[in-house]
Amino acid sequence: MIMPAIATRTFKMFQEESSFRKLVKRMTQKISKISDPVKRARFVHRKINEEIESQFKDQMVEKLVQCKKGCSACCHSQVAVTHSEALLIAEKVEEGVGIDYERLHLQAKAGNSAKDFFQLTYEERACVFLNDKNQCSIYEDRPSVCRTNYVLSDPKNCEIRKGQSPSVQLLNTFSADTWVYSYFKLGNNNGALAFLLQRVLKEKDNQIKFPLSKEY
Repeated sequence: MIMPAIATRTFKMFQEESSFRKLVKRMTQKISKISDPVKRARFVHRKINEEIESQFKDQMVEKLVQCKKGCSACCHSQVAVTHSEALLIAEKVEEGVGIDYERLHLQAKAGNSAKDFFQLTYEERACVFLNDKNQCSIYEDRPSVCRTNYVLSDPKNCEIRKGQSPSVQLLNTFSADTWVYSYFKLGNNNGALAFLLQRVLKEKDNQIKFPLSKEY
């Protein structure tokens, strides 16, 4: 089972507190009651958004966060998604959202291995939904992991051109992280975005024609 690093770090920080464990259990139960995978993904995304929006009501947070529209440094990292998120994103592709299939195939070959993913060049690691304006073409339906990364330090430090871990200070998003952790904890089929998305699209290939017939 693949678990997001930041959400896992938050869990490890508070796991000894019974109130926190109860919160995770309660969140997990709420999520598990939603049987439709796409609705489940959208429910969790909405909950994460609510937690983040609550933090941004603090003017100091608004002032300190350095992330701006068009900044795409973090969009060159390997992103973990749940299977239901992959289904949601695949729906967007079905609806006509543009996708860079060449990069999708290239990144998918790395599987779920971060080591193999970071063997790719910085340009090859760009998210397959990053458009020519350095903006996310599926922003409203972006993965849960992408919704909790807010940098307080110089955004220049976010670039990971050589695959090294960036030296950045992140906004603490503990409540949102707990939703992310609870969500991933339910799934046995989590994976890297490109790897899981390509697999989902191939499964759909009998119904709709994507350029995915070549084996990679």
